[in-house]
Amino acid sequence: MAFYHSTPIRFKCTQCSQCCYGGKYAYVRASAQEIENIIRFMRIDADEFETKYLVKLVDHGYGIRMKQSALAKTLGKQGHCMLLSDEGECSVYSVRPTQCRTYPFWPEILISEEKWNNEITRCEGINKGDVVEIAHIEQQKELSTDAEIIINESVKKD
Repeated sequence: MAFYHSTPIRFKCTQCSQCCYGGKYAYVRASAQEIENIIRFMRIDADEFETKYLVKLVDHGYGIRMKQSALAKTLGKQGHCMLLSDEGECSVYSVRPTQCRTYPFWPEILISEEKWNNEITRCEGINKGDVVEIAHIEQQKELSTDAEIIINESVKKD
């Protein structure tokens, strides 16, 4: 049984955007459908979007690039999602990828209470706010897993 069944966990997104930062080789996983939704939302040419925002991943389809910026340097980070504005806000929030929508309820974070608590170094909203219902945690975890399956299956077709 998962630890959060016996130990309630709390989470409240503070919109600090720390989850949008990553290392030099980090990226945001996105399915073909999610990429299409972002392109439509941004009203940008698909080829231009691919060139400017996407990185081709070996055996994993595409990811949204990280970029270096003054904002990242100020925060002592190597880079942030290309879709993060200069003000530190997601420019495509309403159509953001599942990876972003489901954080921090990813299977690899929910493996143990220790992993969950260690994620505090990256997310100030962990262990803050109201107790998160188990059903919501399970739903987000499942969405995250399903998104990985969709991405991996679409890559196999290419």
